[in-house]
Amino acid sequence: MIMSDHKGAESSTAFYYRWRKGGSPDELRERFASGVSLHSHTWHSFESLAFLPNAVQKMYFLPVLLRWGEKRYERKWKQSFDYEAGYWTSPVSPAAAERLESNQIKSVGLAPLLSFTDHDSITAPRELANVPISLEWTAPYKGAIFHIGVHNVPSAKGDSVLDMLTSYTAKPDPAALGPILAELASFPDSLIVFNHPLSDQGRIGFEIHSSRVREFLETHRQWLHALEVNAMQPWHMNRRVAAIAKETNLPLVAGGDRHGFEPNGAINMSSAKTFGAFAHEIRDEKKSAVLFMPQSRRSLKLRYAENVKAIMDDYEDLPGRRFWYDRVFYRCPDGVTRSFTELIGYHTYAFEAMQLAVSALGLANLALRPITPVFAEGHKEIP
Repeated sequence: MIMSDHKGAESSTAFYYRWRKGGSPDELRERFASGVSLHSHTWHSFESLAFLPNAVQKMYFLPVLLRWGEKRYERKWKQSFDYEAGYWTSPVSPAAAERLESNQIKSVGLAPLLSFTDHDSITAPRELANVPISLEWTAPYKGAIFHIGVHNVPSAKGDSVLDMLTSYTAKPDPAALGPILAELASFPDSLIVFNHPLSDQGRIGFEIHSSRVREFLETHRQWLHALEVNAMQPWHMNRRVAAIAKETNLPLVAGGDRHGFEPNGAINMSSAKTFGAFAHEIRDEKKSAVLFMPQSRRSLKLRYAENVKAIMDDYEDLPGRRFWYDRVFYRCPDGVTRSFTELIGYHTYAFEAMQLAVSALGLANLALRPITPVFAEGHKEIP
């Protein structure tokens, strides 16, 4: 059992669903002023390739194509390809992400409040007006890797906070974690969220990861403001997170975890008209309201496949980022970061074959969408 903090208000989260009573725009406007989009990404977010070898094992000939690329790299650099040294970036610009999320919130009759959380980067909020300085911090912890949503850092402190967080990521020290979280929480309008807590990003095994989550919460719960239910995680996982939130007396907030062109599958709703006021609803009143959007009903596997297709598509209007292999990078042994185009060769047949394979998979999923039942993962709503 995780110790709860019973000082102050008891936490509560209200859940709404666009497909149920109470989820229509007219009904939502009666209760809330704003829709808040948390946890989404732009092309400034560096997404690790470490997951790739395991993820494609059952995807027909994709493992063969990966192995072809590995051998080509090995011949050139005389060493094995290290997936930990690679990363991919989204084709979605900050401006495009802002339009996606704003338009969806406006479609339910609410005023948009947005916070973009690229991995260990604050470049996107620096490029946009009227959005808070936020990021998704990669926080290693005793073999586990946690992702912490750090929202609404004072603009003047953005660069120093980023340096502090990335220094910890490079050389993690559990003893330093408490003081760092305490500093983040000390900013009066900040919001500190434990993103998808039960997602085993470090690939250490679910049981070990879960024990690290509990240890982390027992030690550092006082500096956290909320746990996240994530629209790109299975429903059964979000129900487990909801149970942990109840144990710890932490409210839940919604994170969409958007990387492609499908808007966040869940948003937050608030009577606040500024992000700082929304943060205080969560921090001080411990009250939240989550709205699941229609896309969150669909098969998660189909949604992932469609996102992969969007990420690997050809975008003629993105000079320098047109092809997927222009948007995937590798930190080479000589210290230079190169795109796959530079690393392996431009416009190779294997690259084209991989793009065709993923596109065919995405198109097949789109064709199946009308006959694919919703809640394919054994859906049961959270409350």
